Amino acid sequence: MTHTVFHRGYGIELNLTEDDLGHPDRPGLLDELYQNYKPDLLYCVDAYDHGGVACPGFMTIRKVSGRAHAMHVNIGELKETEGESDLHKALKEYTARTADREGFATRIEDRPRHGRRRTDVIVQGANGRELGYEIQLSAIATGSVDSRTRIARTDGLTPLWLVNDENAIPIDRAPWARLNVFSWKDVGRREALPVRGGVKTLRLASCDWNSPEPCPKQGRGRCGGRHGVWVATTGLYYDDVIYRTAVGELVPLYYERSDGRRGWHMWVTPTDKEEFLQGRPEPSPDAARARAVARENRPLVPKARDPECHYGQDTGIRAELARPRDSGDPIDAADWMSEPPSPQFTATQEVDGFRIPGDLIAAQRAYYMAEARCEQIFSAHPRPTDIAAGRAEITDEQRVELAAARGERLRLVEALNDHPWWATVDNRLRAKQALRTAAQK
Repeated sequence: MTHTVFHRGYGIELNLTEDDLGHPDRPGLLDELYQNYKPDLLYCVDAYDHGGVACPGFMTIRKVSGRAHAMHVNIGELKETEGESDLHKALKEYTARTADREGFATRIEDRPRHGRRRTDVIVQGANGRELGYEIQLSAIATGSVDSRTRIARTDGLTPLWLVNDENAIPIDRAPWARLNVFSWKDVGRREALPVRGGVKTLRLASCDWNSPEPCPKQGRGRCGGRHGVWVATTGLYYDDVIYRTAVGELVPLYYERSDGRRGWHMWVTPTDKEEFLQGRPEPSPDAARARAVARENRPLVPKARDPECHYGQDTGIRAELARPRDSGDPIDAADWMSEPPSPQFTATQEVDGFRIPGDLIAAQRAYYMAEARCEQIFSAHPRPTDIAAGRAEITDEQRVELAAARGERLRLVEALNDHPWWATVDNRLRAKQALRTAAQK
């Protein structure tokens, strides 16, 4: 990760830690880069100076916590503009044709009298609902997404940005959906248009020792309760989204991060939305946008020129930038939706003078189950003598199954040993014996 990058168009170096990028004679240069994105414009300073081949060379600018950073990109992964135009046209026609087939009126390339927007497709849904489809398959500035979304909402539209790139700018800046289609020839086939992102389902995940992740509220251990989590909805196709958004079976929801940063836009069922909000007002993306602007307006701290290439270095910022906007990972919603644990998980037991916490007893019982699972799998394997004599062999599936079971057992051993209760006991050996007794009751 670096803050120095070479501008091939102007033949100048840019310092991203300075308000004017180090060029007071070129006001608005950063905005120009955002608004007129060109994938081959910015280049690694080290690679330019020395003709290096250890990195892709080409770079782009992304913001983290309001600060601009340069990251390497692979120019070879970019798609052809002409192909995008054909695909854009095909998706636009497919959207309108599908909506018409379902009985909904549509308008293509809708431009209102004020002339501030031109929406690809408008679908007039049930109960006065109007969906404004923006099919965005090429690069776009973040400000353009925000502005066009704001104008659409002012005009009474519910915007839906359709993208086919997991790093597309509209993702989580507005209601969106992602397809994995890249050729216009595939658009006519329903099975070629599965929805890969943007639609979520609410789940309540048990926070017990069967979960590999620590409690999202405590930051460690397991609380024994259940926490809300938004997971990607599977089995949907694009025509399903067109129909379900039109009739109101899918509605937009904005969920903000607990740290105040920009959150997530998603399409959810009305039932999931009502259960999640629990009568509370839906967070406003405008509030998160205002906080983001405030962060961006913080004074910059200029740094000296950085001529080194940092391609491949593992830094926190690099990891943040490298993560896809649509990673497909579950979205933790524990801050908004959690259920308390059962009394059995929290109640302490007194054994031989030790007051043993319920979650530790539950962890010990989970370990016993994991140990039994390992023994069960191993007992089904061929006998070692048969393997040694060449009469039998362990299959790859059996190896994978046993390795996974042993990994789970090891995870529980580590969780047991790391529990804070051990720091409160004087005799660890006697405490372990008391724990085993409690777990076997």
